[in-house]
Amino acid sequence: MKRNEIIAAVTIIVLGLIAPKALPSVWITVLSMAFYYAILTIGWNIIFGYTGLFSYGHAAFPVIGGYTSALLAQHIGLSPFLGLLAGALVAGLSGILIGLLILRVRGFYLCLVTWAFAEVVNVIITAEHQITGGTGGLLAPTFFSGPNGELFGYFMGLGLMMAAFLISILLYHSRWGLNLFAVRDDIDAAESMGINTRFWKVFGFAFGCTLAGLAGAYFAHFLGLIDPGIGGLDQMGYVCLIVIIGGLGTVYGPILGSFFVVITKELISGWASGYSLLIFAVIMILAVRFFSGGFMEIIQVISPRLTNKYLKFVNK
Repeated sequence: MKRNEIIAAVTIIVLGLIAPKALPSVWITVLSMAFYYAILTIGWNIIFGYTGLFSYGHAAFPVIGGYTSALLAQHIGLSPFLGLLAGALVAGLSGILIGLLILRVRGFYLCLVTWAFAEVVNVIITAEHQITGGTGGLLAPTFFSGPNGELFGYFMGLGLMMAAFLISILLYHSRWGLNLFAVRDDIDAAESMGINTRFWKVFGFAFGCTLAGLAGAYFAHFLGLIDPGIGGLDQMGYVCLIVIIGGLGTVYGPILGSFFVVITKELISGWASGYSLLIFAVIMILAVRFFSGGFMEIIQVISPRLTNKYLKFVNK
């Protein structure tokens, strides 16, 4: 890990620990949802930003992870903490199976296949109402009970988000990450260099799905309820929006984009809730037009100028 990445991680942790004391209690839920979207989009960033696979069915995997954990807790009394692992594992195995099926599919066809898979999952969850609760959702035990249960769930989300963030950083700088980037940038050149592109495509896809399953299990046990809505097409739109605004293929992008989108959505919900999607669509269009790298491109442009001004000030 680089020095600036360590500083960023420590800063996020400190701000996360201070926030419950400095903000009204309603913001605990808002920030917890930002943690959920951050974990979810870190996974999609690994699939698309690192590996170059445009999956439009990523929202199906938090559904798989969340319902797996909730059903296990309901039928065999599995602890929510073990449910996080179970949800991530089942989503990861599902990602391996889907990844093996779509190895030879690229571009627009990959988008269609993954979107179709997400719709199949959504239909099954909705139709099997005797097992899943249908559109009414399924109850799940929370991480902690009592008056401070939501606060403890908040800290659980902060820890999971930081774990996903650190894993993405380690992957970014590792040889595994280089193999994923090679598949993304030029799969034919990667194959000519002896890289097993079939394996790394499945690995990148399954790894991102595992994080999505973890996010879904956290969502279920933080709110105490999970419903098919988290696998809807609008949720996939939010995932794309978050990564584009934050910075595609960067380690900071999913976290920056998640907090921006979730907090902005909360702030405008009181006076422009009906236009939130329109506002975010305009923001995404402007970001793609002027700063295709999102917040990270803006930071990279600004930071050298600030550094130069600081050096000139010190020299004076």
